Amino acid sequence: INLTCLGETDNSSYRDRIALRIVRAESELSVLEKNYLGAVEKGDYASVKQALEEAEIYFRININCIDPLGRTALLIAIENENLEIIELLLSFNVYVGDALLHAIRKEVVGAVEMLLNHKKPSGEKQVPPILLDKQFSNFTPDITPIILAAHTNNYEIIKLLVQKGVSMPQPHEVRCNCMECVSSSDVDSLRHSRSRLNIYKALASPSLLALSSEDPFLTAFQLSWELQELSKVENEFKSEYEELSQQCKQFAKDLLDQTRSSRELELILNYRDDINPLLDENTNDLARLKLAIKYTQKEFVAQPNCQQLLASRWYDEFPGWRRRHWAGKFLTCVFIGLLFPLLSLCYLVSPKSRYGHFIRKPFIKFICHTTSYLTFLFLLLLASQHIVSTDPNRQGPPPTVVEWMILPWVLGFIWTEIKQMWDGGFQDYIHDWWNLMDFVMNSLYLATISLKFVAYVKYSGFRARNEWQMWHPTLVAEAVFAIANIFSSIRLISLFTANSHLGPLQISLGRMLLDILKFLFIYCLVLLAFANGLNQLYFYYETDEGLKGCKGIRCATQNNAFSTLFETLQSLFWSIFGLISLYVTNVEADHQFTEFVGFCSYHLFSCLACVVSVQDHADIEWKFARTKLWMSYFEEGGTLPSPFNIIPSPKSIWYFICWIRKHIFKITRLYGHGQTVDVFDKILSTCGLCCFQEVLRNLVKRYVAAMIRDAKTEEGLTEENFKELKQDISSFRYEVLGMMKGKVGPGGGGGALAESKPSEEAGASILVYPDHSFKYSSKISPATPKTNMFPDTTSILQQRAALSSTSSTSPSTSQGLNRLVNGSVVPSWASTDTSSNPTSSTPISSSSSTPISSSSSTPIHSSTKDRLARKDFPKDICDFGLYSVSEEMGEVDLEELDCDGEKEEQGGARERTCTENEENKERGE
Repeated sequence: INLTCLGETDNSSYRDRIALRIVRAESELSVLEKNYLGAVEKGDYASVKQALEEAEIYFRININCIDPLGRTALLIAIENENLEIIELLLSFNVYVGDALLHAIRKEVVGAVEMLLNHKKPSGEKQVPPILLDKQFSNFTPDITPIILAAHTNNYEIIKLLVQKGVSMPQPHEVRCNCMECVSSSDVDSLRHSRSRLNIYKALASPSLLALSSEDPFLTAFQLSWELQELSKVENEFKSEYEELSQQCKQFAKDLLDQTRSSRELELILNYRDDINPLLDENTNDLARLKLAIKYTQKEFVAQPNCQQLLASRWYDEFPGWRRRHWAGKFLTCVFIGLLFPLLSLCYLVSPKSRYGHFIRKPFIKFICHTTSYLTFLFLLLLASQHIVSTDPNRQGPPPTVVEWMILPWVLGFIWTEIKQMWDGGFQDYIHDWWNLMDFVMNSLYLATISLKFVAYVKYSGFRARNEWQMWHPTLVAEAVFAIANIFSSIRLISLFTANSHLGPLQISLGRMLLDILKFLFIYCLVLLAFANGLNQLYFYYETDEGLKGCKGIRCATQNNAFSTLFETLQSLFWSIFGLISLYVTNVEADHQFTEFVGFCSYHLFSCLACVVSVQDHADIEWKFARTKLWMSYFEEGGTLPSPFNIIPSPKSIWYFICWIRKHIFKITRLYGHGQTVDVFDKILSTCGLCCFQEVLRNLVKRYVAAMIRDAKTEEGLTEENFKELKQDISSFRYEVLGMMKGKVGPGGGGGALAESKPSEEAGASILVYPDHSFKYSSKISPATPKTNMFPDTTSILQQRAALSSTSSTSPSTSQGLNRLVNGSVVPSWASTDTSSNPTSSTPISSSSSTPISSSSSTPIHSSTKDRLARKDFPKDICDFGLYSVSEEMGEVDLEELDCDGEKEEQGGARERTCTENEENKERGE
């Protein structure tokens, strides 16, 4: 009964379990193949070489077999970074497949070089079908060696591939409608997008940019801009493209970090590929820095070396400006600012004079323009305070003295904007927010002047202001003029960028405004939603007239706050600022539920309106904005501030005449020796380009050295380092064992082994065969002729017939004859303890057909039994014998064991002889 219950319990517990089975079976490896891959994993050079040689003779293993992880022997060697094993496998023409890609991903430079120099054999050996399946590969078809090397950003591997003449596919635009892009997108849109992303990821590699680009700065600028535009189009991979764009910007900044002198820095920042840097006089205009600003390379512009050069040019006339006291700086600026009318007149009369050159300095020009604008704001203040009194009831008043004084500044501002748009282009003009504000401000002033002129012409009488129409030109002009004054005052904030204290605050304000605009968009949706609901709720409770004849939220006692949609929008908006009372949600009727719903909706809206997010921004933003401000004053032209810039100067008249001669009459300057000048220009252009390329070459060398140094510093100890150390120790272990085996090998073969190369034939090891350990030595050289199997097989058959009668007394004999090693029998009793059967200690010779003979019955010491059995092995078996590691270590003490045995049997005389033999052996070694 107990057994039955136990059986029922076991069956019930078994029914509660889930039977598991392998549903996707893989091909199993044979024992020899497992040992072969294990030897590759451990770095056992001798065993791997032995297995490869056996595979060429007997075909017992497939040298291209794969382990459960899908790795071939070559891939295992690459993961372990064992270059000797890789070289050995390639010499036996193993299947390469994606080994080069794996070596690149592991960044094994030596393996990549071997694989690149390896010539593919004409006839491939047996390759598992799974290796030929593209779906089994770890890499997509669009991944090429150069693309993968660029992803890893390994400079040495990229250099090896570029030297081999590899090429990179050119990515097409996102909106490309060519046949290739259309068909690829239709077949697999995901693969098409991923392929483009992989190509751009490779192109953005800093090592590839530094190695293959003639102008790394220009390439990085253009590529970062293109990637930034791609991030706006392909929203699915927006973060990836933005990261690549930032990587290009950081590369340009890091490359500029390597400049060591002002000459190198100026040559980089002033370089232009369209003019001769040694011949043209306008090469000192920081063309490369302007290009960086155009492509919004904020990291490049804010780089300390670049900022130092800009600062030195900005304070050209005042070398020690930053070391002065703030009071001295203030007085100097005030003094120069008060002199700006005189300096402007000097420049108008003689631009090439001393004072004309003085006002052209960037810092002096900035002070003069700032003083001029402050004067304009002062005039606006006088106009708003009505210093000149006028009759308020006059419908078309004439301009006052202050307004006449404001007019030249307005015309000067408009002329400045026209010149800026003409010089920089419309696209660059509208990309600056301050230019848009200037455009609006100037438009408002023009509208004010036009409306005042219309009012002066059309309305000339007097009339009470309260009786004027709502859209009277004078009223509209006054409102527009007030708005223009607000914009003019806010425009002063842009000048704060030049100050290190106010500049970051101005950047924060600008960024905050953008965030506020984004918030207001969401806020308007919330506002409209709640306004619609509250209006629908309170629409029925609208009163005809409020208290004391006032209706709405602007009354002393607010009422009808949600009666109409417009009133509801106003009420909700002003509630953010606490200007709406809570009793506006009450109704005259006793409808408490209505009041409760309205009260909850109103307060929920107030909570949502309080959620505002503002970002913090780094110092880079301010430096970039300050550089844009400085560069506007580094430009030639625009020297005179308003209103002096509207006065035609002799220089402007001369430039206008030259422009007419060149573009209208087609008159150009002719050289007397045109051909000579052309040759001279080409020589100077080549010299300038060589100087630029020399500086770039030095920068790239320093950058690569710094990149490698930083990578080693940041890497530290990782799991890969421990794996490499383990592999080195394992390989060194087998090398040491091989050296020991070569010195004291059986049969006196140590001398021949000692003369051979350690990397080729040193070492002995083990491959665990089923049931028995076959002992072997790796002393067979590739030049050794193959063993003839016919006499060995004949000898085996004769010996097996002779042993058939004794199989009952020695049960392991028949089992030991079941396996062949190079045509030789290695009986199991040849390597085991023979204490139970001392008469069977002599092995069978593979080259003789003599039956087994019994040895002497003299007792043998247990420590020398294995040694005697080993010594009596036939030479061909001994040379090929598969010794175990423990027996290899035991052979090191072979002579000592001999000496110990002789001492016990023959006494002290034999001990002296052994000692002499040892000393002679040490001298010989």
